[in-house]
Amino acid sequence: MLPCKLGGLVPLTLLVVVSGLPSANSQVQSGSVVSVNPVTGLVNPIGGITDPLLSILNPAVEVVAGLAPIPGALLGAVSPYTAVLNPLLQTALLQNNITQFSSDIVTNLSALVALVANAALPVPPYLRPDQEAPKFGFVGEAYNVTTSDGYILGVFRVRNGTCRSYRSVVIIPPGILSNAASFIYIKENSLVYRLARECNDVWLFTFRGYLFGRGHTLLSDTSSAFWDFYAYHWGVYDLPTQIEFVYRKTNSTTMRYFGVDQSGTALLFMNHVHGQRYQRFLAGTYLLAPIGYLGRLRSLVFDAMAVLRDGLTAAGALVLHNELAFMNPAIHSVLYNLCGRIAPITCYYIFQILGGNSREINYPFFPYAFANLLDSTSITAFNYFLQQVGRIKYMKYYDYGPAENLRRYNRTTPENVNINATTVPCNFYALGSDTVTVPEDVLDTWNALAPSARATYQVLDKYNGVSPFVPVDSEGLYGPMIRQLNADLARGA
Repeated sequence: MLPCKLGGLVPLTLLVVVSGLPSANSQVQSGSVVSVNPVTGLVNPIGGITDPLLSILNPAVEVVAGLAPIPGALLGAVSPYTAVLNPLLQTALLQNNITQFSSDIVTNLSALVALVANAALPVPPYLRPDQEAPKFGFVGEAYNVTTSDGYILGVFRVRNGTCRSYRSVVIIPPGILSNAASFIYIKENSLVYRLARECNDVWLFTFRGYLFGRGHTLLSDTSSAFWDFYAYHWGVYDLPTQIEFVYRKTNSTTMRYFGVDQSGTALLFMNHVHGQRYQRFLAGTYLLAPIGYLGRLRSLVFDAMAVLRDGLTAAGALVLHNELAFMNPAIHSVLYNLCGRIAPITCYYIFQILGGNSREINYPFFPYAFANLLDSTSITAFNYFLQQVGRIKYMKYYDYGPAENLRRYNRTTPENVNINATTVPCNFYALGSDTVTVPEDVLDTWNALAPSARATYQVLDKYNGVSPFVPVDSEGLYGPMIRQLNADLARGA
């Protein structure tokens, strides 16, 4: 049995040979049982011989995860000095018809591969919050809003129809490589449903480029111009547009802002540019591992990517329309079938090594979660975070290189982001096991806020960067945030 199960730790081709492709109503080979979820119809791995397997493999993975940050720290130290090609890559060399043509070829070929793959493998069933909410007893609504620069974004509302009134309006933007469905993956125990169950009016936001934000009034999502954005644009355009929309719908000037990682980045950009204009709609924020500073990142993989980010830029321009294309039909199908159907335990261990060793990754929910994970974003958005690696207390605009900076910013170096411009009360929750957004950087960001914004700071020791979406102990993760919300509401803060 064990060698067959270990096949889940090798590439997809070996997985197909060793484990086969289970259907939605069959049993996986080697005695592992699957069940079909009555709500979604998706396959869920359960119990069986997995527990002894975990007891054997967990110690080995913990050793690997513990050693991984050591070479990563060395890479992180040199990464600020390795962007030698970026100024060249931002010139007309990679912004012309040739790059558009080469990217179009790859797009068409990947669409063909997706047709073949999806003929043999189940197609990922995208989760829409408005359609999922009624399955769990809630009311779901969907809207579209358009930003001032033309991006069309999906906004979703989830509420408890039995509530006579609502205690607060909660807004939740998406995290990195996720979307508006980010916080419904563990079903009835998900953050969204827990908040709605307590009579909070919950609104799920979208950032441009993600699954529900790929529309534009003029641009196609197969053009490099569509993907020319990063966290600045989420904060300066996407957040304000959606906050204003929720205000028009609810008349609330005491919204509560929940989120994870890049939700914090977008908030800091919004407040830096707009000051009090939109902060006046917010009564408090509750953020898991918000990204302001990112200098001490300890992930070997992300540190290596920071060193090689110019190559990522070139690849994005030449073959991907500047899209980090996880939501490409072919890539998404492979990820969904690998992580969601064939070997969820494979991705469980990969995420431990990539994001920090933690048992708080509820992999039995991967068949449900990977319907939407991982989502696409722009190469520029991803590179923006990589530019911060190795720079302590560093948060600036995107650095395009002196010439391009001069064209875009009228200065050769990017502007600093004034974190002190954030005055709304902020409750920060660092994830103690995370190697990407480490507690030291989160604390530095919290300390850089205006004094009035430093509400609470807490470290949740056993969670990593994947945990917010599929925690095992949801009370341990979401409980502190919800209790703080309730305490704030009780005292009228």
